[in-house]
Amino acid sequence: MVPIKLFSLAAAILSIAAVLAAPTSNDQLVLESKKPRPLVIWHGLGDTALSSGISSFIEDIKSIHPGIFVHSVQIPEGGSLDDERRAGFWGNAEDQGWEGCEQIASIPELEGGFDGMGFSQGGLFLRFYAQYCDGPPMNNLITFGTPHFGISALIPCPTPPTLSCLLAARAARAGIYTPYAQTHIVQAAYFRDTERLDEFWEVNSFIRDLNGEKGLGGDGQGNGGEEDEEKGKNGSGKGVYGLENFVAVMFDQDRTVSPAQSAHFATYSPSNKTLIIPMDEQPMYTGDWIGLRSLDSKGGLKLEHCPGEHMNLGGEGGCGERMVRDWVGWAA
Repeated sequence: MVPIKLFSLAAAILSIAAVLAAPTSNDQLVLESKKPRPLVIWHGLGDTALSSGISSFIEDIKSIHPGIFVHSVQIPEGGSLDDERRAGFWGNAEDQGWEGCEQIASIPELEGGFDGMGFSQGGLFLRFYAQYCDGPPMNNLITFGTPHFGISALIPCPTPPTLSCLLAARAARAGIYTPYAQTHIVQAAYFRDTERLDEFWEVNSFIRDLNGEKGLGGDGQGNGGEEDEEKGKNGSGKGVYGLENFVAVMFDQDRTVSPAQSAHFATYSPSNKTLIIPMDEQPMYTGDWIGLRSLDSKGGLKLEHCPGEHMNLGGEGGCGERMVRDWVGWAA
C-alpha cells in the first residue's frame, strides 16, 4: 500500500506543478501582445505593389520579423500592372493620397496601428496619410530617398524608358506650373523650383501643403491662408508630431532626386542652386509648421544615410536590412 500512496502523492505534486506552470489568460495576453506591429509599404515611381523587387523585400522582412503582417499599397486598387505603373506618372497626387487612406482604413489587420515604409515618392504618400487621414494610427514612418521638400529637376525615366514616363516628362516640361500639369502629372505635384517659388506657392497644393507652406508667396499673407477643413490653415493637417518615430533616409550618392538632401528636408538656395539650405535653417522647421521641430525635440526624428545611389538598399546586411531590423517589427 505504501508504494501506491507514494505514487499518488507524486502524481498530485506533478499535477499541481503542471497547473502552476501552465500559462494563465494574462500570460497568454502578454505573449499575444508581442506579435510584430503590421507594416504598410508604398512603392516608388514606375514600380508596382507586388513587383519582384517589392515581393522579395517583403519576404526578407517576414524572415527577419516572423509573424508580421505586411500590406503593399496598390493604386489603383485592383488595377492591372500597367495601370499601377501608369499611376506612378499620371494622375492627381492628392486623389491618390486619399485613395490610399481609404485602402489602409479598410484592412482589418491594420486597425490597431501600423508602421509605414515609403520608397522614394511613396514616402510622400505615406506622409500624406500621417498628416491627413483619420484611419488607424501610424507609429514609425521610414522613408527611403523621399523628396520631402520637393524636387528641382524631373526624375529621369528608367532605362529603357516607358512610354508613360516619356509622355509625362514631355507634358511636365511644357508647363510644370499649369493647372493641368499640377492635377494630372504626379511629379509636378512635388516639383518645387526654388527659382520660381511664387509660381509654385500659387498653383501647387500637394507638397506645398504637406510642408505647411500654404499662404506663402506674392499675396503677402505669410504662412497660412484660408482655413481648410481637412488640411488646416497652413495646409499641414495634423503634421508629423503624432508619429512615434520619423526615420528619413538619404542616399549619399543619389543622382535621381535633385537635390538629394531633399530626403532630409533640405532645398537649394533660391538665389544659388549650388548652395543647400539644411533642414534646421528652413522656416518650415524653425517655425514648426508641421511639427517637425517638436518631433525632433522629443527624439523622434532620425536623419539616416545609406551609401550608394537612389534606392540602392545594399542587399543582405545592407542599409535597407538595417532599417528593417531597427525600426520595423516592434511589439504591437
